[in-house]
Amino acid sequence: MCLAIPAKVVELKENGKKALIEQPGVQREVFNNVINARPGEFVLVQQGFIVERIDEREAKEALKAFE
Repeated sequence: MCLAIPAKVVELKENGKKALIEQPGVQREVFNNVINARPGEFVLVQQGFIVERIDEREAKEALKAFE
């Protein structure tokens, strides 16, 4: 079973093919060629790929549960 932690897209890189995301305490680059997310959006990341957009309220609720 995989667990996807919500992340916020901070910026796009390599013409949008990659994104810098921010999760609690960490920033990292992931692939953005499945969903094509934009900066400011909240997303779910699995195995280095953005796989789904989620709304901000949903993301904040999930992050609070992880605390």
